Parts: sequence; structure tokens; C-alpha cells
Amino acid sequence: MIFDYLEQAKIDEILPSNGSWRDNQLGAKVDQECKGDLEDHGYKLAILGVGEDRGSTNNHGCGAGMNKIRQELYSFYLHFALPKTIDLGNIRLGHTIKDTQIALKTVVAELLDRRIVPIILGGGHDMTYGQFQAYENRIHDVDIVIIDEKIDLMESEEVNAASFLRHIIMHQPNFLFSASHLGHQLFYNNPRSIDVLETLNYDVLRLGEVKKDIFEMEPILRNADMLSFDLSALRSSDAPANALTSPNGLSGEEACQLCRFAGYSNKTSSFGLYELNPHFDQNNQGAKQASQMIWYFIEGFANRKENDYPSENNDQFIKYYVKLESGDYEIVFWKSNFSNKWWMEVPQKNIKHNKFIPCSYKDYENAMRDELPDKWMKVYAKLN
Repeated sequence: MIFDYLEQAKIDEILPSNGSWRDNQLGAKVDQECKGDLEDHGYKLAILGVGEDRGSTNNHGCGAGMNKIRQELYSFYLHFALPKTIDLGNIRLGHTIKDTQIALKTVVAELLDRRIVPIILGGGHDMTYGQFQAYENRIHDVDIVIIDEKIDLMESEEVNAASFLRHIIMHQPNFLFSASHLGHQLFYNNPRSIDVLETLNYDVLRLGEVKKDIFEMEPILRNADMLSFDLSALRSSDAPANALTSPNGLSGEEACQLCRFAGYSNKTSSFGLYELNPHFDQNNQGAKQASQMIWYFIEGFANRKENDYPSENNDQFIKYYVKLESGDYEIVFWKSNFSNKWWMEVPQKNIKHNKFIPCSYKDYENAMRDELPDKWMKVYAKLN
């Protein structure tokens, strides 16, 4: 039972000063404990804390931020119908970091099996490894998105906040298809780290590219099975609750928009928000920012549209064929009349069914100008 790995959150640390939430506040709608089997209640979302910070890099104390986020999040008002949600409490910390990773993996895997989307409140960013491991034997080709100011590829036998991405890439058995990294700042990163990800045909977009057009990030988030967000990716003025934040970074509004993209995607099945450190927070601004990001993820989730995926049997889609002048490639685009979202079809050798990857109208426009979309080429290289 997953409850063997969990302990209930301390309700007295979450409740507002008057002792209760209003009927239309999020805290009044979230179940604070599960009576009976999870499956019997029809839960769609689960809030889960993991206060492990022994693997955090120069941000020790981030394991204490879970209830700070809960307190702010549960005070927010609802402007949508909240999917049935439970707060499962917090992962019991193991004797070692690896023990905590295994506990997180076990709990998240159980939630995935029950089609419940966990919202993970970290904790160190290295807990992303436990979040990722939960997908083993569940999804054959996993697509992940990591948002962070640094690319965590340090060589280390131990999984920590500076090395976890290397462990994800090298994990055996290998079930990772793509890892998109958004928001890194060049001066904090070894060029070799960027080269490694680009050699693997992963999307690596620096901070300026993300900020240039935030809506071009939507297809990347739409393609994510899991999202891992390090709060240090935000500029310090918007999220001061982290020892590593810098003057430059994502704005609070941009971070909320990215989280909403992920929540709205029918594919995203777990979301982890890591590295909130209350010891560095100022007037709870970091906790407020983190909780607003989660609110927007939930709002996106509440507005998901079913059956919005390309198929020959789905009459809500229009197909567009673009033949490049070189004659080497014909790109097939699919547009949803339901959501106005776009996909590209990528052929796979020796496989009857092609792979669909999310894209934007701009990708279609580029193809019409005889430019082979970068997203299409990267996926084609991996498949063939």
C-alpha cells in the first residue's frame, strides 16, 4: 500500500488564521485524507510532498517548503470546476536519499496506474529521478520537460540535484524518448552539457529563446509525459525563495503560462515543482509564486479537451500536405478544428503507424517557405 510510504500533512500548518477555508476556496474542495481505496473515489489529481533535500546543491532547507506552498495554494479561489483532488500528504523520508527516491517512485507509479496525476511539491530537484523512474514498464517512450537555469549533467555516481539528468539519460532499461530542457542561462552552464543534449537530438532552449515567444513553448509542453520545474529558473525578484536564483530568469507570469500549457495537455501525467526554500523567502513571495504556478497547472487540467488527438477516424482534424522543393520530404500537418492546435506526422520505418508530434502554426508557415521544421527532423532522426 502506498500509504505505508506517506504521512499526513499537518493541517494546523495549512489552515488560514480563522481556522477554515471558504466554500469556494481550493482548500475546502481538496480531500485531506483518503478513506478507503483511492480507486473508489474517482480522484483525478493528487498533491504530494517530498521534503528530501539532502541531494540539493547549495540550497539545503528546500525540504521545508511544502506546507508554505499548501497554505498559499489552498487560500486561492476557484473559477472552474475542480477535478476530484486529494492531498496525500508527504513521502516519509528514507534512511538514505535512494530510499526516498524509491518511495517517491512507488507512490507516483501507483498513481499513474490509477490515472491520477500527481503534483509533487519538492524538495530537491534530484527527486525528478524518482518521478521519472515511476514511468518504467508503464510508458515505452517517455517524453520529459525540465525547466531550470542549469543543465544538471554533472558526472557523479550519486544522484543529486546537479547530476540527476545524466542518470535519467543513462538509466537502464532505457525508456526515455526525448528530454527537452528550457530556460537555461549560458553563463551558468558548461558548453559540453549543451552539446550532449543537442547530440541526442533533444530540444535545448536558452532563456532568451523561451522568453522570445512563450506560446512557441506550448507544443513542447503538450508533448511532455512529465514536467519537472526548478524554481531557480525564475528571476530572483519574482521567486526569492531559493539560494541559487539570479537577477535574470523567467518572470512569474511566464512560469504560470508554462505550467498551464502542461496542465492543459492530455499527455502530461505528472508535475514536479522543486527547490522552494522558505529560509530565503521574503514575505512568502516565493511560496505565493509557486502556488500560483500550481493553480494554473490545475486550471489547465480542469479545461482539458478529450479526443483532441490526430487520427484518421477523428473528423475534427484537417490534414495539410506540404511538399518541400527539394523533393526529399513531404510533411503532413494536422490541425484540430476543436482547439486550433497543430501536429506533424513523422514516418517510422517498418512500423505501420506514424508518430504524431505537437507543433505550432509557425512550423507550418516555415514548411510552406520550404524550411524543414527542426522538431520534425529531430524526431525523424530518432525514429529512423
